[in-house]
Amino acid sequence: MRDPEQVHRVVQRTLEEFGTIDVLVNNHGASFRAPVEKISLNGWNTVVSINLHGVFLFCQTVGKHMIERRQGVIVNIASMAGVRGSQMMSHYGASKAAVINFTTTLAMEWAPYNIRVNCIAPGPIETEGYLEVLHRTNPNADEVYRSVASRVALGRWGRVEEIAYPTIFLASEASSFMTGTTINIDGGPGRRDLE
Repeated sequence: MRDPEQVHRVVQRTLEEFGTIDVLVNNHGASFRAPVEKISLNGWNTVVSINLHGVFLFCQTVGKHMIERRQGVIVNIASMAGVRGSQMMSHYGASKAAVINFTTTLAMEWAPYNIRVNCIAPGPIETEGYLEVLHRTNPNADEVYRSVASRVALGRWGRVEEIAYPTIFLASEASSFMTGTTINIDGGPGRRDLE
């Protein structure tokens, strides 16, 4: 995600194998939990580089191809942490907020080329990776899991397909009049948010 040469190679190989790139979905991220005062500059830069620079590099590289063709769709996956912030994950929230802003800016710049750029901001989603990290790093993982679910209006974590389906919608002609939009998919505001 952070190496321009590797990104270029991935895009070139994709073009060689498929001939074109119609849709780009930037779905990657990294983080670790730490208070702001204990995050090293290296730790900050690593998270921002993966979460933000990776999106920039793939959009830039694939975008050149889409601009030539005068069509394309980009869906960036951000996070509700980029909308509301996230305690102990300031670097993650800041990088995802930047992805949301970058999405809006890119949508304006590339609309004349018929390239639509939208974003999805998921709340807590049951991915294998996240659950593995939760159980590996937290002795009270089940309690944390229930606590997070209790802060969601629907009272549960989201499923992977509940992000995949809206991504398919944004990649399809069903959303042909949408660009520069961020869709929040977080199970609704919990009781604490409504108080």
